[in-house]
Amino acid sequence: MTPPATGRRFAAGANAWMLIFVACVLFLYVCLIGKAIIIPFVVAFFLWYLINALTRFFSIFRVWRGRPAPRPLRLLAAIVLLTALIAVVSGLVRGNIEQVVHEAPKFQASFERIIGDAALRAGLHHQPSFAEIVQSAKEHVDIGRLIRSFSAMLTGLASKTAVILVFIMMLLYEQQFFARKIRRMLRTRATTARLHRVLKIVDVKIQRYVGVKAFVSALDSFLTFLLLSMFRVDFAIFWGIMAFFLHFIPYAGSFVAISMPVIITLIQFGDLGTTLMVFAALCTSHAFLGHILDPYLMGNNLNLSPIFIISNLAMWAMIWGVPGMFLAIPILALASITLSQFKTTRPLAVLISKTGELEKKPKRGAV
Repeated sequence: MTPPATGRRFAAGANAWMLIFVACVLFLYVCLIGKAIIIPFVVAFFLWYLINALTRFFSIFRVWRGRPAPRPLRLLAAIVLLTALIAVVSGLVRGNIEQVVHEAPKFQASFERIIGDAALRAGLHHQPSFAEIVQSAKEHVDIGRLIRSFSAMLTGLASKTAVILVFIMMLLYEQQFFARKIRRMLRTRATTARLHRVLKIVDVKIQRYVGVKAFVSALDSFLTFLLLSMFRVDFAIFWGIMAFFLHFIPYAGSFVAISMPVIITLIQFGDLGTTLMVFAALCTSHAFLGHILDPYLMGNNLNLSPIFIISNLAMWAMIWGVPGMFLAIPILALASITLSQFKTTRPLAVLISKTGELEKKPKRGAV
């Protein structure tokens, strides 16, 4: 027979886990019905964090008598730099999309020639045309619905950008009161000091994650552009830019970043040998970056379990669509880093991790 004290502890633990489960379900439900506001806020949060990270990075430059520039100037420089980068990338993407539309007839003719050659080699008497392939696809896929969804996403981009800018300005204004709010919320100095230490650790780890992912993604973008330019593949700049963003999506992002340029290569040249060389080069580049360099730089700071990565990716894609796929892993990384800093939630961080080790043990004598 179970002792009363043990039974009460078991009931209290079960109730706590039930409350956590209900809270998670309600949280996901709110994310689903409020995605029109929550997605811009999450994007604004990461951009706000990136602005502050750039502001701290600029402090290493000594501009006057060995001192860094004042924080307002560094903050303004970070905002200007990030705005310029976004403007340049947007202009390049828009220009390459227009080029794709302009070159579409040439690619259609090349595609029909490849289909014809494949039909002859297969011994088919009828060579399907591009129009027949599209008509066959319409019978199985609602192309119109996909086009309408894509058009709606582009139409709402301007209004979402305005909302994101408003959120960023609000966060930049509110951040000066964060420390004061924490002191007023917590009554003891010891608790306040401990919370500040935890927040600093979380901040450092997130900075490392953002820095490593941004560096590896930029390197992936450059290598993709360089390899495609070496083989004279069309739209090398466009696919190089897309590789930067797709690197943030595990597995599926690498598949798209490799398969789409390979398809373009096949349609452009119609040569299987060139296509295979481009495929091998891109696979080698992605394998080195994703399986060697990225884990080496990240270390045990963020060793997420593949099961949780895939399930988290699918969940946020189902809730928020394409934006959810880009935000899924940064959200999971933020949750893992935060959970690992508290004793009661550390087991959840261990469960999310890949190897069960959240961080390397410090060397003897290290702080």
